Amino acid sequence: MKNRKELILPAIVVVLLAGVAGWILVSYGGKFALYNDLYNNGVRTRAVLIQKGVFKDGRLLQSKITDQSDDHRFLVGFRTKEGDEAICRLSVSKRTYDVIGKRDQLGIAYLPSDPSKCTLPHSLGYTRILVMSMTGVGVFLLLIAAGFCFYIYSSFRKPGQGNPVTLTTNLGIDDGAVLCPRCREEMMEGYIPTAGGITWRNRDDPVGIPTILTGLPGTKFFLKRPRLHAYRCEACRIVTFKYGK
Repeated sequence: MKNRKELILPAIVVVLLAGVAGWILVSYGGKFALYNDLYNNGVRTRAVLIQKGVFKDGRLLQSKITDQSDDHRFLVGFRTKEGDEAICRLSVSKRTYDVIGKRDQLGIAYLPSDPSKCTLPHSLGYTRILVMSMTGVGVFLLLIAAGFCFYIYSSFRKPGQGNPVTLTTNLGIDDGAVLCPRCREEMMEGYIPTAGGITWRNRDDPVGIPTILTGLPGTKFFLKRPRLHAYRCEACRIVTFKYGK
């Protein structure tokens, strides 16, 4: 593949999109299922705070002074609607952590199928929407990455034998060879795929600020990328092409 260097940037974009999407789905996908289940099937009850602390390195460390960025956790005990005793651990905000003390009561919502899964009911709706939104963002980014992969594949797929690329313009030179205006050697036929447009200036015009809106007619890429019929002299670095229609 002569233009394999053109794959580097698109490949980096795809990897970044897929990586971010994967991280979001791993981080929030399981949480969405949990909070959605708690929202629809959770049972509300009163629990007693057994222990509180900051979750760090896989352990719950008791601390009275904490930072806003710490992972604040409560270990609470309660009785299920079947009369069984249960214990669950839940994450709380620093404000809740500072206000509620050991042996205080607080309201929780737990899963009847697994009482060890619980949360604070007043934040359940907001947390469910937040987790659902983040999961949706992950799915959206994954779809973009998949669509970008298809776009790259279709852009780099070689046309079938005897089925050359359809050109947007045509120089109208059907017979004979096209000679380089400098060395008078035969030029190679091909095309120029444009995206941001090709901007033209007369010798006495300022450079200005070229944009896609100021490109020559037929060189701007909106829905379908233009493919300008061209001839190239590799030795002299000269290209002759047709723009417009």
